Amino acid sequence: MNIAPLGPGYSAPSTASGNALPQTEKTGPSGLPESGGRGSAPTDLRNVSIDEINTLIKSGKTELLDVVPFIPMNTLGQYKYDSESIGSHRVDLLGQVEKSMEFKASRGEDTSALEKVLENLKQIDGSYLPAKIDIMA
Repeated sequence: MNIAPLGPGYSAPSTASGNALPQTEKTGPSGLPESGGRGSAPTDLRNVSIDEINTLIKSGKTELLDVVPFIPMNTLGQYKYDSESIGSHRVDLLGQVEKSMEFKASRGEDTSALEKVLENLKQIDGSYLPAKIDIMA
């Protein structure tokens, strides 16, 4: 009885050539990626998409959790409430916080919490999106 053809030949050489490992960024002499771990362009919080905000949060910019971007209901309707389409919608996050501060100040309310949020957001403004997010712990 010959049972050899019933399973894969683990000892047989592979016919594929080349590197089967995923491509990684080239590293410089310091061991850091040559691109500095940067994405393609700096983040502009005056014109940022919802997907970019989510990427920044996932990369550790937890300051963005202090504020929720406002998207009007008619805008959501234009995208037919599709989460992928809404993710590409761009908002002026800094402008939204500034307008909220102006409104609260006009009513005589305390704006110190929003001032702190705005200060934190300004520190993030101009930072680079990560080229990729390491999801392995």
